[in-house]
Amino acid sequence: MLLTTLLLAVAQQVATPDHSRFIGYPEQDAINYALKLNLDPAKPGLAGSCVYTFISEVDDLKFIRLDLLQAEQYQVSFTSMDGATLSSQSDAIGLMVSLPKAAAKGEKIRFQAHFEGMPADGIYWKKSRYGKPVVYTDHFSTLARGWFPCEDYPGDRASFELEVTTPGMKNQVACSGVGTQLMGRSDTAVPSSVWVSKTKSDISTYMLAIAVGEYVRLEEKGDPRLEPHFVYAKDLAKARRGLNRHAEWMALMEKQFGPYAYGKYTTVQVPTRWGGMENPGLVWLMEGIFDGSDHGHSTLAHELVHMWFGDAVGYARWEDAWLSEGFASYLGPWLMEQAQIGPPIRNAMQGIRRRWSGSKAGRLRPIRWLEYGQPDDFFGSSSVNTYSKAAFVLHMLRAELGDEVFFAGLGQYFRKHSGQAVVTSDFQTAMETASNLELDWFFKQWLDRPDCPHLSFDWQDDQVVITQTQEAEPFRFGLNLRWTLADGTVEEKRHAILERSTTVKFSGGPIKSPVIDPEVQLLYRRGNK
Repeated sequence: MLLTTLLLAVAQQVATPDHSRFIGYPEQDAINYALKLNLDPAKPGLAGSCVYTFISEVDDLKFIRLDLLQAEQYQVSFTSMDGATLSSQSDAIGLMVSLPKAAAKGEKIRFQAHFEGMPADGIYWKKSRYGKPVVYTDHFSTLARGWFPCEDYPGDRASFELEVTTPGMKNQVACSGVGTQLMGRSDTAVPSSVWVSKTKSDISTYMLAIAVGEYVRLEEKGDPRLEPHFVYAKDLAKARRGLNRHAEWMALMEKQFGPYAYGKYTTVQVPTRWGGMENPGLVWLMEGIFDGSDHGHSTLAHELVHMWFGDAVGYARWEDAWLSEGFASYLGPWLMEQAQIGPPIRNAMQGIRRRWSGSKAGRLRPIRWLEYGQPDDFFGSSSVNTYSKAAFVLHMLRAELGDEVFFAGLGQYFRKHSGQAVVTSDFQTAMETASNLELDWFFKQWLDRPDCPHLSFDWQDDQVVITQTQEAEPFRFGLNLRWTLADGTVEEKRHAILERSTTVKFSGGPIKSPVIDPEVQLLYRRGNK
Protein backbone atom coordinates (compact mmCIF):
# COMPACT_ATOMS: atom_id res chain seq x y z
CA MET A 1 0.00 0.00 0.00
CA LEU A 2 1.27 3.46 -0.85
CA LEU A 3 0.24 6.41 1.28
CA THR A 4 -1.03 9.68 -0.08
CA THR A 5 0.57 12.95 1.04
CA LEU A 6 -2.51 13.66 3.14
CA LEU A 7 -2.21 10.46 5.12
CA LEU A 8 1.50 10.94 5.68
CA ALA A 9 0.62 14.12 7.53
CA VAL A 10 -1.97 12.50 9.78
CA ALA A 11 -1.05 12.57 13.47
CA GLN A 12 -3.06 10.37 15.80
CA GLN A 13 -2.43 10.75 19.49
CA VAL A 14 -2.71 7.54 21.52
CA ALA A 15 -3.31 7.53 25.25
CA THR A 16 -3.68 4.08 26.80
CA PRO A 17 -3.15 1.36 24.18
CA ASP A 18 -6.11 -0.98 23.77
CA HIS A 19 -5.49 -3.71 21.22
CA SER A 20 -8.43 -5.89 22.23
CA ARG A 21 -10.43 -5.02 19.10
CA PHE A 22 -7.54 -5.87 16.78
CA ILE A 23 -6.50 -9.36 17.84
CA GLY A 24 -6.79 -12.81 16.36
CA TYR A 25 -8.77 -15.69 17.81
CA PRO A 26 -6.46 -18.72 18.21
CA GLU A 27 -9.32 -21.01 19.26
CA GLN A 28 -10.66 -20.97 15.68
CA ASP A 29 -9.28 -20.96 12.15
CA ALA A 30 -11.18 -19.49 9.21
CA ILE A 31 -10.86 -21.78 6.18
CA ASN A 32 -13.29 -20.37 3.61
CA TYR A 33 -15.74 -17.50 3.11
CA ALA A 34 -18.30 -17.94 0.30
CA LEU A 35 -19.90 -14.55 -0.35
CA LYS A 36 -22.91 -13.70 -2.51
CA LEU A 37 -23.55 -9.98 -2.96
CA ASN A 38 -25.98 -7.76 -4.83
CA LEU A 39 -24.32 -4.41 -5.58
CA ASP A 40 -25.61 -1.43 -7.54
CA PRO A 41 -23.15 1.49 -7.90
CA ALA A 42 -26.06 3.91 -8.21
CA LYS A 43 -27.95 2.72 -5.10
CA PRO A 44 -26.15 2.69 -1.74
CA GLY A 45 -26.75 -0.39 0.36
CA LEU A 46 -26.17 -4.07 -0.19
CA ALA A 47 -27.87 -7.41 0.23
CA GLY A 48 -25.92 -10.60 0.57
CA SER A 49 -24.92 -13.71 2.40
CA CYS A 50 -21.83 -15.62 3.45
CA VAL A 51 -21.27 -19.30 4.09
CA TYR A 52 -18.46 -19.75 6.62
CA THR A 53 -16.13 -22.69 7.08
CA PHE A 54 -14.05 -22.73 10.26
CA ILE A 55 -12.05 -25.37 12.06
CA SER A 56 -12.01 -25.58 15.83
CA GLU A 57 -8.52 -25.39 17.33
CA VAL A 58 -9.70 -26.36 20.83
CA ASP A 59 -12.01 -28.88 22.44
CA ASP A 60 -15.54 -27.85 23.40
CA LEU A 61 -15.72 -24.70 21.23
CA LYS A 62 -19.17 -23.22 21.85
CA PHE A 63 -19.10 -20.10 19.67
CA ILE A 64 -17.28 -18.43 16.79
CA ARG A 65 -15.96 -14.90 17.21
CA LEU A 66 -16.43 -12.46 14.34
CA ASP A 67 -15.50 -8.81 14.00
CA LEU A 68 -18.28 -6.46 12.91
CA LEU A 69 -18.92 -2.74 13.26
CA GLN A 70 -22.55 -2.25 14.16
CA ALA A 71 -24.76 0.07 12.10
CA GLU A 72 -28.38 0.94 12.80
CA GLN A 73 -29.46 0.53 9.18
CA TYR A 74 -27.57 -2.73 8.62
CA GLN A 75 -29.18 -6.00 9.62
CA VAL A 76 -27.12 -9.16 10.15
CA SER A 77 -28.42 -12.58 11.17
CA PHE A 78 -26.92 -16.06 11.36
CA THR A 79 -28.30 -19.52 10.63
CA SER A 80 -27.03 -23.07 10.55
CA MET A 81 -26.69 -24.76 7.16
CA ASP A 82 -30.19 -26.24 7.57
CA GLY A 83 -31.66 -22.80 8.20
CA ALA A 84 -32.02 -22.89 11.98
CA THR A 85 -31.43 -19.52 13.66
CA LEU A 86 -28.14 -19.08 15.49
CA SER A 87 -28.05 -16.56 18.30
CA SER A 88 -25.32 -13.95 18.41
CA GLN A 89 -24.34 -11.32 20.90
CA SER A 90 -21.93 -8.42 21.00
CA ASP A 91 -19.19 -7.86 23.51
CA ALA A 92 -16.33 -5.34 23.75
CA ILE A 93 -14.43 -7.16 21.01
CA GLY A 94 -16.99 -8.22 18.41
CA LEU A 95 -19.72 -10.81 17.86
CA MET A 96 -20.05 -14.23 19.42
CA VAL A 97 -22.08 -16.58 17.22
CA SER A 98 -23.35 -19.54 19.24
CA LEU A 99 -22.95 -22.97 17.66
CA PRO A 100 -25.79 -25.55 17.68
CA LYS A 101 -23.45 -27.89 19.56
CA ALA A 102 -19.94 -27.60 20.95
CA ALA A 103 -17.21 -28.47 18.44
CA ALA A 104 -14.29 -30.77 19.16
CA LYS A 105 -10.71 -29.88 18.26
CA GLY A 106 -10.16 -30.32 14.54
CA GLU A 107 -13.89 -30.35 13.75
CA LYS A 108 -15.09 -28.44 10.70
CA ILE A 109 -17.80 -25.86 11.39
CA ARG A 110 -20.14 -24.45 8.73
CA PHE A 111 -22.84 -21.80 9.13
CA GLN A 112 -24.11 -18.78 7.25
CA ALA A 113 -24.86 -15.08 7.63
CA HIS A 114 -27.39 -12.88 5.89
CA PHE A 115 -26.97 -9.12 5.72
CA GLU A 116 -28.88 -6.22 4.21
CA GLY A 117 -28.88 -2.43 4.39
CA MET A 118 -26.31 0.34 4.69
CA PRO A 119 -23.15 -0.91 6.44
CA ALA A 120 -20.95 1.07 8.81
CA ASP A 121 -17.74 1.18 6.78
CA GLY A 122 -15.37 -0.66 4.45
CA ILE A 123 -17.55 -0.45 1.31
CA TYR A 124 -18.28 2.85 -0.39
CA TRP A 125 -20.71 4.24 -2.94
CA LYS A 126 -19.10 7.25 -4.59
CA LYS A 127 -18.83 9.18 -7.83
CA SER A 128 -15.64 8.86 -9.80
CA ARG A 129 -13.75 12.02 -10.63
CA TYR A 130 -15.76 12.06 -13.86
CA GLY A 131 -19.10 11.78 -12.09
CA LYS A 132 -19.76 8.08 -12.75
CA PRO A 133 -21.14 5.96 -9.85
CA VAL A 134 -18.81 3.31 -8.46
CA VAL A 135 -19.02 1.00 -5.46
CA TYR A 136 -15.86 -0.53 -4.03
CA THR A 137 -14.42 -2.09 -0.90
CA ASP A 138 -11.44 -0.47 0.83
CA HIS A 139 -10.66 -2.67 3.81
CA PHE A 140 -7.23 -1.62 4.95
CA SER A 141 -6.42 -1.78 7.74
CA THR A 142 -9.39 -3.11 9.77
CA LEU A 143 -12.47 -2.14 7.79
CA ALA A 144 -13.54 -5.48 6.31
CA ARG A 145 -15.50 -5.70 9.57
CA GLY A 146 -17.34 -2.54 8.53
CA TRP A 147 -19.75 -4.64 6.43
CA PHE A 148 -18.60 -8.25 6.46
CA PRO A 149 -18.69 -10.28 9.72
CA CYS A 150 -15.31 -12.02 9.67
CA GLU A 151 -12.12 -12.67 11.56
CA ASP A 152 -10.50 -9.38 10.62
CA TYR A 153 -6.86 -9.97 11.54
CA PRO A 154 -3.80 -10.15 9.24
CA GLY A 155 -2.57 -13.41 10.77
CA ASP A 156 -5.74 -15.28 9.78
CA ARG A 157 -5.95 -16.27 6.11
CA ALA A 158 -8.68 -18.07 4.23
CA SER A 159 -9.88 -18.80 0.71
CA PHE A 160 -12.76 -16.79 -0.79
CA GLU A 161 -15.52 -17.62 -3.22
CA LEU A 162 -17.39 -14.65 -4.67
CA GLU A 163 -20.62 -14.21 -6.60
CA VAL A 164 -21.42 -10.57 -7.35
CA THR A 165 -24.67 -9.58 -9.03
CA THR A 166 -25.11 -6.10 -10.49
CA PRO A 167 -28.00 -4.61 -12.51
CA GLY A 168 -27.75 -4.36 -16.29
CA MET A 169 -24.80 -5.05 -18.56
CA LYS A 170 -22.91 -1.72 -18.53
CA ASN A 171 -21.03 -2.21 -15.28
CA GLN A 172 -17.76 -4.08 -14.98
CA VAL A 173 -17.00 -6.07 -11.82
CA ALA A 174 -13.45 -6.38 -10.51
CA CYS A 175 -13.07 -8.88 -7.68
CA SER A 176 -10.45 -10.98 -5.94
CA GLY A 177 -9.64 -14.38 -7.34
CA VAL A 178 -9.33 -16.12 -10.69
CA GLY A 179 -11.73 -17.69 -13.13
CA THR A 180 -14.00 -14.65 -13.15
CA GLN A 181 -16.78 -15.12 -15.67
CA LEU A 182 -19.74 -13.05 -16.82
CA MET A 183 -23.24 -14.51 -16.97
CA GLY A 184 -26.51 -12.80 -17.77
CA ARG A 185 -29.63 -13.28 -15.63
CA SER A 186 -33.15 -12.62 -16.81
CA ASP A 187 -34.99 -14.28 -13.92
CA THR A 188 -34.87 -11.10 -11.82
CA ALA A 189 -37.05 -8.00 -11.98
CA VAL A 190 -34.18 -6.13 -13.63
CA PRO A 191 -31.81 -7.95 -16.04
CA SER A 192 -28.48 -8.33 -14.30
CA SER A 193 -24.92 -9.58 -14.63
CA VAL A 194 -23.31 -12.15 -12.36
CA TRP A 195 -19.56 -12.38 -11.79
CA VAL A 196 -18.08 -15.47 -10.15
CA SER A 197 -14.55 -15.84 -8.76
CA LYS A 198 -12.41 -17.98 -6.45
CA THR A 199 -9.09 -17.08 -4.86
CA LYS A 200 -6.13 -19.23 -5.84
CA SER A 201 -4.28 -18.57 -2.58
CA ASP A 202 -5.52 -17.87 0.95
CA ILE A 203 -5.64 -14.17 1.82
CA SER A 204 -6.35 -12.01 4.85
CA THR A 205 -9.72 -10.27 5.01
CA TYR A 206 -8.16 -6.83 4.50
CA MET A 207 -6.93 -8.07 1.09
CA LEU A 208 -10.41 -8.96 -0.21
CA ALA A 209 -11.40 -6.51 -2.97
CA ILE A 210 -14.54 -5.84 -5.01
CA ALA A 211 -15.34 -2.90 -7.30
CA VAL A 212 -18.30 -2.30 -9.61
CA GLY A 213 -18.55 0.56 -12.10
CA GLU A 214 -18.41 1.66 -15.72
CA TYR A 215 -14.84 0.83 -16.72
CA VAL A 216 -13.02 0.29 -19.95
CA ARG A 217 -10.52 -2.55 -20.07
CA LEU A 218 -6.92 -1.85 -21.06
CA GLU A 219 -4.84 -4.79 -22.21
CA GLU A 220 -1.19 -4.96 -21.18
CA LYS A 221 0.83 -7.53 -23.07
CA GLY A 222 3.89 -9.57 -22.17
CA ASP A 223 2.61 -12.09 -19.60
CA PRO A 224 -0.47 -14.35 -19.78
CA ARG A 225 -1.29 -13.60 -16.15
CA LEU A 226 -1.88 -9.93 -16.94
CA GLU A 227 -5.63 -9.40 -17.24
CA PRO A 228 -6.91 -6.16 -18.81
CA HIS A 229 -6.82 -3.27 -16.35
CA PHE A 230 -9.95 -1.42 -15.20
CA VAL A 231 -9.55 2.28 -16.04
CA TYR A 232 -11.78 5.29 -16.53
CA ALA A 233 -12.56 5.91 -20.19
CA LYS A 234 -11.32 9.50 -20.03
CA ASP A 235 -7.97 8.34 -18.60
CA LEU A 236 -7.36 5.61 -21.16
CA ALA A 237 -4.64 7.44 -23.12
CA LYS A 238 -2.73 8.41 -19.96
CA ALA A 239 -3.14 4.91 -18.51
CA ARG A 240 -1.43 3.38 -21.55
CA ARG A 241 1.76 5.31 -20.66
CA GLY A 242 1.76 3.90 -17.13
CA LEU A 243 0.47 0.36 -17.50
CA ASN A 244 3.27 -0.97 -19.69
CA ARG A 245 5.98 -2.39 -17.39
CA HIS A 246 4.36 -5.17 -15.38
CA ALA A 247 5.54 -8.11 -17.50
CA GLU A 248 9.17 -6.97 -17.21
CA TRP A 249 8.81 -6.32 -13.49
CA MET A 250 7.16 -9.67 -12.82
CA ALA A 251 10.00 -11.45 -14.63
CA LEU A 252 12.60 -9.59 -12.56
CA MET A 253 10.82 -10.37 -9.28
CA GLU A 254 10.35 -14.04 -10.13
CA LYS A 255 13.97 -14.43 -11.18
CA GLN A 256 15.27 -12.77 -8.02
CA PHE A 257 12.88 -14.09 -5.38
CA GLY A 258 10.52 -16.82 -6.57
CA PRO A 259 7.21 -17.55 -8.34
CA TYR A 260 4.26 -15.20 -8.47
CA ALA A 261 1.59 -16.52 -6.10
CA TYR A 262 -1.64 -15.41 -7.77
CA GLY A 263 -3.41 -16.49 -10.91
CA LYS A 264 -3.86 -13.01 -12.35
CA TYR A 265 -2.61 -9.46 -12.09
CA THR A 266 -4.64 -6.37 -12.88
CA THR A 267 -5.23 -2.88 -11.51
CA VAL A 268 -8.35 -0.80 -10.89
CA GLN A 269 -8.87 2.96 -10.62
CA VAL A 270 -11.06 3.75 -7.61
CA PRO A 271 -11.57 6.77 -5.31
CA THR A 272 -9.41 5.05 -2.66
CA ARG A 273 -8.04 7.03 0.26
CA TRP A 274 -4.65 5.41 -0.38
CA GLY A 275 -2.17 6.07 -3.16
CA GLY A 276 -2.44 2.39 -3.99
CA MET A 277 -3.61 -0.77 -2.23
CA GLU A 278 -1.98 -4.16 -2.76
CA ASN A 279 -5.04 -6.42 -2.97
CA PRO A 280 -3.49 -9.68 -4.24
CA GLY A 281 -3.65 -9.76 -8.02
CA LEU A 282 -6.16 -6.87 -8.02
CA VAL A 283 -4.42 -3.63 -7.07
CA TRP A 284 -6.40 -0.47 -6.28
CA LEU A 285 -4.98 2.72 -7.78
CA MET A 286 -5.88 6.26 -6.78
CA GLU A 287 -7.82 8.11 -9.45
CA GLY A 288 -5.04 10.55 -10.39
CA ILE A 289 -2.21 8.04 -10.57
CA PHE A 290 -1.60 8.53 -14.29
CA ASP A 291 -1.54 12.34 -14.10
CA GLY A 292 2.07 12.67 -12.92
CA SER A 293 5.26 12.94 -14.90
CA ASP A 294 6.28 9.32 -14.18
CA HIS A 295 2.81 8.05 -15.28
CA GLY A 296 2.44 6.27 -11.94
CA HIS A 297 5.43 3.96 -12.37
CA SER A 298 6.81 4.45 -8.85
CA THR A 299 3.48 3.56 -7.24
CA LEU A 300 2.91 0.67 -9.65
CA ALA A 301 6.35 -0.80 -8.85
CA HIS A 302 5.69 -0.43 -5.10
CA GLU A 303 2.38 -2.27 -5.38
CA LEU A 304 3.80 -5.04 -7.55
CA VAL A 305 6.55 -5.73 -5.00
CA HIS A 306 3.77 -6.25 -2.45
CA MET A 307 2.60 -9.31 -4.37
CA TRP A 308 5.74 -11.00 -3.05
CA PHE A 309 6.33 -9.14 0.21
CA GLY A 310 3.21 -8.16 2.11
CA ASP A 311 0.80 -10.43 0.25
CA ALA A 312 2.38 -13.82 -0.55
CA VAL A 313 4.56 -13.43 2.54
CA GLY A 314 2.39 -11.40 4.88
CA TYR A 315 2.70 -10.30 8.46
CA ALA A 316 0.85 -11.93 11.35
CA ARG A 317 0.84 -8.96 13.76
CA TRP A 318 0.33 -5.26 13.15
CA GLU A 319 3.65 -4.34 14.77
CA ASP A 320 5.37 -6.37 12.03
CA ALA A 321 3.78 -4.33 9.22
CA TRP A 322 7.28 -3.16 8.24
CA LEU A 323 7.73 -6.60 6.65
CA SER A 324 5.28 -5.39 4.02
CA GLU A 325 5.67 -1.63 3.65
CA GLY A 326 9.40 -1.48 4.30
CA PHE A 327 10.02 -4.13 1.65
CA ALA A 328 7.83 -2.39 -0.95
CA SER A 329 9.35 1.01 -0.12
CA TYR A 330 12.84 -0.41 -0.69
CA LEU A 331 12.37 -2.95 -3.46
CA GLY A 332 10.09 -0.64 -5.44
CA PRO A 333 13.00 1.76 -6.14
CA TRP A 334 15.29 -1.26 -6.59
CA LEU A 335 12.90 -2.65 -9.21
CA MET A 336 12.79 0.72 -11.01
CA GLU A 337 16.60 0.79 -11.01
CA GLN A 338 16.79 -2.77 -12.35
CA ALA A 339 14.35 -1.91 -15.15
CA GLN A 340 16.38 1.24 -15.91
CA ILE A 341 13.45 3.62 -15.54
CA GLY A 342 14.35 4.92 -12.10
CA PRO A 343 17.35 6.58 -10.47
CA PRO A 344 20.19 4.65 -8.82
CA ILE A 345 19.16 3.23 -5.46
CA ARG A 346 21.50 5.65 -3.64
CA ASN A 347 19.49 8.58 -5.02
CA ALA A 348 16.23 7.02 -3.89
CA MET A 349 17.68 6.39 -0.43
CA GLN A 350 18.81 10.02 -0.15
CA GLY A 351 15.21 11.10 -0.58
CA ILE A 352 13.93 8.49 1.85
CA ARG A 353 16.49 9.51 4.50
CA ARG A 354 15.65 13.18 4.04
CA ARG A 355 11.90 12.60 4.46
CA TRP A 356 12.39 10.47 7.55
CA SER A 357 14.87 12.84 9.17
CA GLY A 358 12.30 15.63 9.28
CA SER A 359 9.71 13.60 11.16
CA LYS A 360 8.78 13.74 14.84
CA ALA A 361 7.75 10.07 14.89
CA GLY A 362 11.19 9.11 13.62
CA ARG A 363 12.78 10.55 16.76
CA LEU A 364 10.26 9.26 19.26
CA ARG A 365 8.96 5.89 18.05
CA PRO A 366 10.62 2.65 16.92
CA ILE A 367 9.48 0.66 13.92
CA ARG A 368 8.05 -2.11 16.10
CA TRP A 369 5.99 0.28 18.20
CA LEU A 370 3.94 -1.61 20.78
CA GLU A 371 2.10 1.43 22.13
CA TYR A 372 -0.15 1.86 19.12
CA GLY A 373 -3.83 2.45 19.77
CA GLN A 374 -5.13 1.06 16.49
CA PRO A 375 -3.48 -0.47 13.42
CA ASP A 376 -3.93 2.68 11.31
CA ASP A 377 -1.36 4.34 13.59
CA PHE A 378 1.36 2.44 11.73
CA PHE A 379 0.19 3.98 8.46
CA GLY A 380 -0.63 7.47 9.75
CA SER A 381 1.31 8.94 12.64
CA SER A 382 4.14 6.38 12.44
CA SER A 383 4.14 5.81 8.69
CA VAL A 384 7.63 7.32 8.29
CA ASN A 385 8.95 4.41 10.35
CA THR A 386 6.79 1.70 8.77
CA TYR A 387 7.80 2.86 5.28
CA SER A 388 10.93 5.03 5.18
CA LYS A 389 12.95 3.84 8.17
CA ALA A 390 12.02 0.23 7.44
CA ALA A 391 13.25 0.66 3.87
CA PHE A 392 16.52 2.01 5.20
CA VAL A 393 16.86 -0.91 7.60
CA LEU A 394 16.83 -3.24 4.59
CA HIS A 395 19.34 -1.01 2.81
CA MET A 396 21.67 -1.09 5.83
CA LEU A 397 21.27 -4.87 6.10
CA ARG A 398 22.27 -5.13 2.44
CA ALA A 399 25.39 -3.07 3.15
CA GLU A 400 26.15 -5.20 6.21
CA LEU A 401 25.85 -8.54 4.40
CA GLY A 402 26.75 -7.72 0.81
CA ASP A 403 24.52 -8.08 -2.23
CA GLU A 404 24.99 -11.81 -2.81
CA VAL A 405 24.06 -12.85 0.73
CA PHE A 406 21.33 -10.23 1.10
CA PHE A 407 19.41 -11.21 -2.01
CA ALA A 408 19.96 -14.92 -1.41
CA GLY A 409 18.48 -14.49 2.06
CA LEU A 410 15.46 -12.62 0.71
CA GLY A 411 14.85 -15.34 -1.83
CA GLN A 412 15.08 -18.08 0.79
CA TYR A 413 12.74 -16.15 3.07
CA PHE A 414 10.17 -15.74 0.31
CA ARG A 415 10.27 -19.31 -0.92
CA LYS A 416 9.98 -20.77 2.58
CA HIS A 417 7.12 -18.55 3.73
CA SER A 418 5.09 -17.86 0.58
CA GLY A 419 1.42 -18.25 1.47
CA GLN A 420 2.03 -17.54 5.15
CA ALA A 421 1.69 -14.66 7.57
CA VAL A 422 4.97 -14.35 9.51
CA VAL A 423 6.69 -12.28 12.19
CA THR A 424 10.04 -10.50 12.19
CA SER A 425 11.89 -13.42 13.76
CA ASP A 426 11.12 -15.50 10.66
CA PHE A 427 12.87 -12.94 8.48
CA GLN A 428 15.76 -12.64 10.92
CA THR A 429 16.23 -16.42 10.90
CA ALA A 430 16.33 -16.46 7.11
CA MET A 431 18.99 -13.75 6.99
CA GLU A 432 21.06 -15.37 9.74
CA THR A 433 20.93 -18.69 7.88
CA ALA A 434 21.98 -17.07 4.61
CA SER A 435 24.82 -15.09 6.19
CA ASN A 436 25.87 -17.55 8.92
CA LEU A 437 25.91 -14.54 11.25
CA GLU A 438 24.13 -13.66 14.49
CA LEU A 439 22.01 -10.59 13.69
CA ASP A 440 19.95 -10.14 16.83
CA TRP A 441 21.84 -6.93 17.65
CA PHE A 442 20.99 -5.49 14.23
CA PHE A 443 17.26 -6.19 14.33
CA LYS A 444 16.76 -5.10 17.94
CA GLN A 445 18.76 -1.91 17.44
CA TRP A 446 17.11 -0.75 14.25
CA LEU A 447 13.57 -2.03 14.85
CA ASP A 448 13.08 -1.55 18.58
CA ARG A 449 15.02 1.66 19.23
CA PRO A 450 13.72 5.04 18.08
CA ASP A 451 15.83 7.51 16.13
CA CYS A 452 19.34 6.80 14.79
CA PRO A 453 22.97 7.79 15.45
CA HIS A 454 23.70 11.52 15.69
CA LEU A 455 27.25 11.98 14.40
CA SER A 456 29.85 14.73 14.53
CA PHE A 457 33.17 14.58 12.64
CA ASP A 458 36.46 16.22 13.62
CA TRP A 459 38.64 15.96 10.49
CA GLN A 460 42.42 16.33 10.80
CA ASP A 461 45.30 15.76 8.38
CA ASP A 462 45.81 12.12 9.32
CA GLN A 463 42.67 11.11 11.22
CA VAL A 464 39.01 11.76 11.92
CA VAL A 465 37.28 11.50 15.27
CA ILE A 466 33.69 10.29 14.93
CA THR A 467 31.47 11.02 17.92
CA GLN A 468 27.94 9.84 18.59
CA THR A 469 26.27 12.86 20.18
CA GLN A 470 22.80 11.48 20.98
CA GLU A 471 21.95 11.12 24.68
CA ALA A 472 20.94 7.48 24.28
CA GLU A 473 23.51 4.69 24.29
CA PRO A 474 25.79 4.35 21.26
CA PHE A 475 24.59 2.56 18.13
CA ARG A 476 26.60 -0.14 16.39
CA PHE A 477 27.02 0.26 12.65
CA GLY A 478 29.33 0.26 9.68
CA LEU A 479 30.27 3.59 8.09
CA ASN A 480 31.89 4.09 4.72
CA LEU A 481 34.34 6.99 4.34
CA ARG A 482 35.99 8.19 1.14
CA TRP A 483 38.98 10.54 1.00
CA THR A 484 41.78 11.73 -1.28
CA LEU A 485 45.42 11.22 -0.29
CA ALA A 486 48.19 13.76 -0.79
CA ASP A 487 49.26 12.04 -4.01
CA GLY A 488 45.72 12.26 -5.43
CA THR A 489 44.76 8.64 -4.80
CA VAL A 490 41.12 8.17 -3.78
CA GLU A 491 40.47 5.60 -1.08
CA GLU A 492 37.27 4.27 0.47
CA LYS A 493 36.86 1.96 3.43
CA ARG A 494 34.07 0.70 5.67
CA HIS A 495 34.68 1.21 9.38
CA ALA A 496 33.02 -0.52 12.32
CA ILE A 497 31.65 2.06 14.76
CA LEU A 498 31.00 0.51 18.16
CA GLU A 499 31.73 3.19 20.76
CA ARG A 500 30.66 6.70 21.66
CA SER A 501 33.88 8.00 20.11
CA THR A 502 35.89 6.33 17.37
CA THR A 503 39.17 7.54 15.86
CA VAL A 504 39.99 6.51 12.30
CA LYS A 505 43.61 7.08 11.27
CA PHE A 506 44.81 7.62 7.69
CA SER A 507 48.21 7.11 6.07
CA GLY A 508 49.48 9.04 3.08
CA GLY A 509 48.03 12.34 4.31
CA PRO A 510 47.32 15.09 4.64
CA ILE A 511 43.96 13.92 3.33
CA LYS A 512 41.48 16.14 1.53
CA SER A 513 37.93 16.03 0.13
CA PRO A 514 36.53 13.62 2.74
CA VAL A 515 33.09 12.16 1.96
CA ILE A 516 30.84 10.60 4.60
CA ASP A 517 28.70 7.65 3.57
CA PRO A 518 29.21 8.19 -0.18
CA GLU A 519 26.75 5.45 -1.24
CA VAL A 520 24.05 6.53 1.24
CA GLN A 521 24.10 3.31 3.26
CA LEU A 522 23.56 4.61 6.81
CA LEU A 523 20.60 6.21 8.53
CA TYR A 524 22.11 8.98 10.66
CA ARG A 525 21.81 12.62 11.60
CA ARG A 526 24.61 15.20 11.68
CA GLY A 527 25.57 16.47 15.14
CA ASN A 528 22.60 17.21 17.39
CA LYS A 529 20.10 17.79 14.59
